[in-house]
Amino acid sequence: MDFLANHIFTIIIFVAPLIYSIQPLLLSKINVINNAYDKDLLKRKKIILYRQIKELEMEFDIGNLNKDDFLLRRSEIKAEVSEIIASIKKK
Repeated sequence: MDFLANHIFTIIIFVAPLIYSIQPLLLSKINVINNAYDKDLLKRKKIILYRQIKELEMEFDIGNLNKDDFLLRRSEIKAEVSEIIASIKKK
């Protein structure tokens, strides 16, 4: 115990820079995991938006939506899907 008390300052001086220099090595692996997770999340979101387009088309076919609302909402969803596809291709 006396050894540790006498050398605690020295241990801190050497351990802190060691942790600081190893940190980027560990963070790069964490970012790879996050990128894979983000890509899966974007793919799921794309599938959900495609389903929304199908539901929107069914609502229009049934007669619950007028043509202007249908075209406006469909173009909004398509723009969002295009952004997601572009994001997936970047990753």
